Amino acid sequence: MTWEGNLTRCPDPVAAKDAWLYGAAGTAGWRTQFSRDVALEFAATASVESCPKFDGLDRVSAGVQGSVRRKFGLGPFAPVLTADLTGTGSSYRESPRNATRLAAGLSLSQRWTGDWQTVVSAEILQNYGRLAAYDYHNHSLALETHYDLTGRWRLSAGACRQWGEHVVYAWLGGSGASFPYAYATWKGTVKVPTYGPNWYAYTMDAHADSIWFAVAPALGGDRALPLRFEQTAVVGLGESFRVQLISLSFVQRF
Repeated sequence: MTWEGNLTRCPDPVAAKDAWLYGAAGTAGWRTQFSRDVALEFAATASVESCPKFDGLDRVSAGVQGSVRRKFGLGPFAPVLTADLTGTGSSYRESPRNATRLAAGLSLSQRWTGDWQTVVSAEILQNYGRLAAYDYHNHSLALETHYDLTGRWRLSAGACRQWGEHVVYAWLGGSGASFPYAYATWKGTVKVPTYGPNWYAYTMDAHADSIWFAVAPALGGDRALPLRFEQTAVVGLGESFRVQLISLSFVQRF
């Protein structure tokens, strides 16, 4: 389950809305060792998410991923380079949100000690939406680190910079939008019923900076209970806003 502050991704803090989301996801993976240093991995995913406060956001998703892993050397401390391609389709209760997403990524993982690992990654993403407001693309660079504090506790943290197009929502009721001078930067503007009357979705060119921290206690039997805190600041021409996430998950590996 996840609490999301400013779920509406709205630049006007007065109009911004928060909500709880509940979901479940499953992944099945296969691995083939192509050679001593190269492995091929394939995965299929499926998920469902519900937002009782704004049920237009209820969705089901399914996707596939293929990746190639290249290990440079022997032993647990050899760096690993991974290239992957992911395709995901999502169907929402509010059907104009339906979309297909393609993402290509490249990451380099390095384990420094038996307890400490870092990962540097880059990604290019294209979201093909039914409406222009949900048809966007961006790219990102990220750095994350993981530290096994004990045999049962893992700490993780990361930061990400994302450039490109971002979906934003504005409420044009009452006295109107807070940033009327920014209208010219809006792209693919469309009226949406998700959050009530007089709400509009659009994309804008912006950059987003995210930081996150997670603690994941192991429960035994390949089970874990990760708790994650995340904040994202999006800055565009004339508009900016923040989004906060707090999520608690139950993970079972088979």
